Amino acid sequence: MSIRPIVMAALLLGGCACLAPGYSDVALEGLFNAERDFARDASQIGMRPAFLKHFDDDAVAFLPGPVRFVDYARAHPVADPMATLLEWGPQAGAISRAGDLGFTTGPSRWSTRGHPRGEVGHGYYFSVWSHESGTWKVVLDAGVPQPPPAGADDLPNMRTPIDFSRTTVTLDPTARAAARDALFAMERMPRALGVTLPAGAPPWRDLLGHSPILVQDGTPPLRARDVARWADAAAPTRIEWTPAGGGVAVSGDLAYTYGASRTIAGSAAPVDGHYVHVWQRDAAGDWKLKAEVDLPG
Repeated sequence: MSIRPIVMAALLLGGCACLAPGYSDVALEGLFNAERDFARDASQIGMRPAFLKHFDDDAVAFLPGPVRFVDYARAHPVADPMATLLEWGPQAGAISRAGDLGFTTGPSRWSTRGHPRGEVGHGYYFSVWSHESGTWKVVLDAGVPQPPPAGADDLPNMRTPIDFSRTTVTLDPTARAAARDALFAMERMPRALGVTLPAGAPPWRDLLGHSPILVQDGTPPLRARDVARWADAAAPTRIEWTPAGGGVAVSGDLAYTYGASRTIAGSAAPVDGHYVHVWQRDAAGDWKLKAEVDLPG
């Protein structure tokens, strides 16, 4: 599916979600407030200026492959940053125990400003944020087109709390780099979908953590048990990942990675694309997949 750059840019945003019963976290709410400020700026000063204000200087965006957004913006100036009206209804998020890394995801909607009855587009975005500079900044954004949502009341609450069962640690830069490289090595091992698995590829579902989120092109996002059901119902498929970048929280409990993907189903030609992963350590200290975004090539 071909999408104009302005529409792809409209997919690259984040948001907030309702509190889960009995759970409250000031740090996570701070991330959501930063995103509300982002949304307000997108409406008041335009999408491109808002992106540049709230993105880290080295932020990666998928247009459709990963690019440094600052470089993309310089190479693709826009005549009217106010031409497109972007709105979003955030659903989910998580944050590290150190409060330095988090993600948000949810549905988005865009239209031509001043023409509310004109053509409307829908998408689902996924944003990774860093607070290492002392201010929340987007370090990675990805998005996929989606069919129109059923309505806000029907959207599930997917807010993800911190895993308070883990012991707090503080990793120095060397340890964080080692943890990232270990995730890269794990991703380089092929995985498989379906009940009948290709030889030499352990099940993808074995990577899943508690209440995972799966975001894919053109279909509503899946969460929790629906993700495992989707994996088991899939035709036998081999998945190959080639990591290109990522980062690990100072507290060592949350991380993100991204790169190129290839899927091979039976005798069909390989399908190339891109992926984004968010990893969270479980109570045993193992990295588990909290979220995956599958992006077209």
